[in-house]
Amino acid sequence: MTVTVGEELSIYLAASQHAVSSVLIREAGEQLPVYYTSHVLNEPEERYPPIEKLALALVLAARKLRPYFQAHPIKLREFDIRYAPRTAIKAQVLADFIAELVHAEGQPPNELGGTWVLQVDGSSRSTGAGAGLVLSAPDGLTFERSLRFGFRATNNEAEYEALLAGLRLSREMQVNAIEVLTDSQLVFEQLNGGYEAREPTMAKYVAEVKNLASYFAHFTVSRVPRNQNDRADELAKLASKRPPGTALRIKELPSRSIPVSCVSAADTRATWVGDMLRYKRDGTLPTDEAAARRIRRNQAWYSEMNGRLYKRSFSHPLLQCLEPEEAATVLAEVHEGICGEHIAGRTLACKILRQGYYWPTMVQDAKPYVQKCGPCQRHARTPQLPAVPLSPISCAWPFAQWGLDLLDPFPPASGQRRYIVVAIDYFTRWPKAEPLATITE
Repeated sequence: MTVTVGEELSIYLAASQHAVSSVLIREAGEQLPVYYTSHVLNEPEERYPPIEKLALALVLAARKLRPYFQAHPIKLREFDIRYAPRTAIKAQVLADFIAELVHAEGQPPNELGGTWVLQVDGSSRSTGAGAGLVLSAPDGLTFERSLRFGFRATNNEAEYEALLAGLRLSREMQVNAIEVLTDSQLVFEQLNGGYEAREPTMAKYVAEVKNLASYFAHFTVSRVPRNQNDRADELAKLASKRPPGTALRIKELPSRSIPVSCVSAADTRATWVGDMLRYKRDGTLPTDEAAARRIRRNQAWYSEMNGRLYKRSFSHPLLQCLEPEEAATVLAEVHEGICGEHIAGRTLACKILRQGYYWPTMVQDAKPYVQKCGPCQRHARTPQLPAVPLSPISCAWPFAQWGLDLLDPFPPASGQRRYIVVAIDYFTRWPKAEPLATITE
């Protein structure tokens, strides 16, 4: 096929769970395919959001089809970018077909979308209580988390708190099917109907677990021996005793998950997240007129997904909105955590934004936090600037200058004085002389 330099070409992009593809089309009365590209996603790339997969497809097409991109109005980065809305499907079916046809070698296309496994365990000691979570993906990738409770809890309550924390984590990762493994006979029997939850606290925990379980398309609870749940048990014990000098960053759970769920907790607290969620769900505004006006003005930038509030932005994906206590935890982790750099306040706020978190007073909260950080104050550079700005002092009398001269040795006089230092005022020409015994005097 002959392609003329300067003619307009079109590119169609498509992304599936396991592959991305693009098709280059020539418009000549009808759409004629010129070239196509496809790329099988590796494990990190499969976890990209859909918009990032499409961006990856465009980048790969720009690299493989650089001669076409340089000779036609389809450009990227260092060239001119031009977008046009798609009025009909047309050649998009080719890109979709290639993306759906290509999948990981040796795996069916839907294998990675299987059931996730969540191992939970709780621990309660005299030094505190904690939970351990191990979330395993169908492709073998695991996520571990250790939680320390900011409240006293029994062993059974710790088991339920661990289970609820694991379900919340699974919802945040948009898990669709999950299998829970626990070594607690009480939790297993109460959730499966073998035991009756007579105690009010246990009944609330059971109701809360069933409420979160309703968000999953597939949810099962299984009991395993303790030796098959050892990793979650180690994480729970580590959080409950909290040994000094541990390299693992332990997140703290400040309050219980009952009687309100994690999803609806923001609805009952007077926080900016709760106010925005209430307005998004049922149009309820706060009584304060200024706060209500601010919510109506900014509500278009926010959306609710899986019970969490997210903020849209121009150059970032959806940013997860944080409550005040969550914001304090993120500030501590990013500033002085395992990968913390003890950076300045504004830079700290920008780094948190790039990590996908947001709250309205990020910069105002980051600056005083850095100022109160002990290591930052101890290892900061000593300022060399004066306490007050320097100001030049000019002579009140421009000609008030003196000239000094030392005359050669003379015959010794009284006190062995042999030298004379002479000072003369340049303006009045008034001299002043003093005898000296030595030059250094």
